[in-house]
Amino acid sequence: MRTTVFAFLFSIASLTLRGEISVGASLEWLTDTSTSIGTYVITDSRKESDSAFQLSLKVEESLKGKPPQNANSPYWVRRPKGSETPIVRVGDRFLIFLKRDDNDSDRVAHLINLSTSQSGGMESVSINHKFEVLTGQAEILTVVKERIKGHPTVSPTKWREFPLSRFYVEVPMGSQAFGELYGGSTCFLLLPDDLKPEKKSK
Repeated sequence: MRTTVFAFLFSIASLTLRGEISVGASLEWLTDTSTSIGTYVITDSRKESDSAFQLSLKVEESLKGKPPQNANSPYWVRRPKGSETPIVRVGDRFLIFLKRDDNDSDRVAHLINLSTSQSGGMESVSINHKFEVLTGQAEILTVVKERIKGHPTVSPTKWREFPLSRFYVEVPMGSQAFGELYGGSTCFLLLPDDLKPEKKSK
């Protein structure tokens, strides 16, 4: 196992010499590896820069586990060139994936703006296992709910735990995900084992 991880890290280091590497997380992988998931509404939003916010949120609906009643988290929005400065308002609805840290406390691992879904930036974009970018509330929540229903016993990972190398799948050029995860660079998407695309025989 250790040899495999070192080999993977070496391959990533080699790619870094040729261009920027970005790694996105699919909705299905986030769902499997989170301890709890819920929809939240913003109770306070503090802007820290053109694209960064500090959010306070209150739970609206529990989708998996027991999400805490209140959560705080930074939120970064990738602003496409030439677009307006993003705004995050009190009352906006978010989908939040939480994991336990080493002290067994709930921590925000990933959050998605459902009121104004983002179509770019690996910290805020919603991507399914088909490398499609989803922007509608209903379709995003459907993917998560169906994954929870179909895989209720999946073991979550710790907050900030480094994903195993086997979950990294290179994003196909030309796909929606490739363009939105920093177009032009080498991109990977974290996918559960059962949703990895089958390798075509040469």
